[in-house]
Amino acid sequence: MFGFSVILFAVAAGCNSQLQLAATALQHHDVTRAEGILKSAGPACGSRSSRFYELKGVASSLSGNLGAAEDAFRTASSLDPKSPNLLADLGAAYLRDKKPARAAKVLREALTRDPSDRIAQQYLIGSYVQLHEWQDAFRLFHQLGVDRTPELLDNPVVFLWFVQTLIGTNQTERMDALLKHREQGMSPALLFSLAGVFAEHRMYRMAANYLAKIPTPNADQAVYFDLGLAYSHLREFDQARRCYFEAIDKQPGYVDAYFRVGLDYAANGNARKALPWLFRASALDPNQPDISYALVEQLVQLKYFATAQQELSKAVARAPEDPLLETASGDLKQAQGDSSGAVRIYHKLLAKKARFVPALVSLARALTSQGKNDEALGELRKAISVEPNDSSANSQLGLLEAKQHDWVAASTHLEKAWSEDHSHRTVALALARTLLHTKRPHAALQILESLAPALHSSRAFHVQLAQIYRQLGRTAQARAEDKQVTELEAQAQDVLHFNSPKTYIH
Repeated sequence: MFGFSVILFAVAAGCNSQLQLAATALQHHDVTRAEGILKSAGPACGSRSSRFYELKGVASSLSGNLGAAEDAFRTASSLDPKSPNLLADLGAAYLRDKKPARAAKVLREALTRDPSDRIAQQYLIGSYVQLHEWQDAFRLFHQLGVDRTPELLDNPVVFLWFVQTLIGTNQTERMDALLKHREQGMSPALLFSLAGVFAEHRMYRMAANYLAKIPTPNADQAVYFDLGLAYSHLREFDQARRCYFEAIDKQPGYVDAYFRVGLDYAANGNARKALPWLFRASALDPNQPDISYALVEQLVQLKYFATAQQELSKAVARAPEDPLLETASGDLKQAQGDSSGAVRIYHKLLAKKARFVPALVSLARALTSQGKNDEALGELRKAISVEPNDSSANSQLGLLEAKQHDWVAASTHLEKAWSEDHSHRTVALALARTLLHTKRPHAALQILESLAPALHSSRAFHVQLAQIYRQLGRTAQARAEDKQVTELEAQAQDVLHFNSPKTYIH
């Protein structure tokens, strides 16, 4: 018996020395060496040492194997259930693996065992931020004494969490004061991350401002691309294109930059200019279904059906089950007049993926063409419940509501659609009409005035403008618009009509 105890002591001593070597290697960020030591220590330590599994979890975290890290920390915590530190490590692993609900549960338990653990409190703040539970995050910042100990915000990650929390709790004045105070010392990496926070919260002007602060020598293609993306959301397309071109200069063949230029032209209603950029993006990376989908949709819009079918067939061969491409297949049939065939495709897709917004919107469009407006409204409301800001869903829903003279609901959806996408003139005219019916003629006039150069030859535009002027009591301008309508009607009778070609040559 005595001899067996000596053997156990020797094994334990060997385990501890190996674990110390592994810990030292991890302190020096030598993950490969640490993992090698832990592998050899496994037979001696593995079944009974919480320290072994703790170090294994740290090594797995540093090497990016988050699932293995979670498993290791769970085992370590089960071997030493009274340790708050191991629970905190497990919570941090969940947080890094984008599992904030699990992280929050474990970290709250860790803090019941050790309420003074500031690291666990900070990880719990991160969990609340990922969960968008802003009041809970702010309460924890207050407990940590963020006002008394501003050095807490010297940690860039904690600083970004605090900024998000201030946005989430509508404390924009405090956020502005904080940013102004710390702006001078921000690194390019922090400026880039801060811009990402603002973009996530749809604060695109702030995102653009902070990306523009990154010094030119530190601005790589990712900086210029994100800056272009911010300008795209602000609908400042010329500025956005300049940024995308800079990104392409930094990285020739930058697929996403070509793609975004094409999408911007499409969003501005210029499908012909969008096509070369979308073709180029598709050629650079033919395996991105979203690029193929955008390309096919623009070809369909221009009625280049043969080319659309050719591009769609190539894309489907590469990704036969992709829902975007299935939707595009239905859209092509619908554009060619086969609405029944299109509906079958959409129903088949939605049986597999019931909340897929592009298919719901396309199905609603097909149902509307068949005169099934109530069914179409139902599909669009489903789409809105999934993606409240989807411009296509909002525009179709608003147009149907306007047709039913539900002016309040129509104005809500059309305004949202127009704020997201200015490419559809029909939406603008319908929005102006709904604003007129909801007694907002000045807002209606502002929209139409912004479109005057593009719609100067549109009869519907001048009819709507005349109605707005009458509601505003500007009778002379209303009569001038009536005269313009009469002249356009006379011109329409004299104009020669030509069929447009259906083949796109590139």
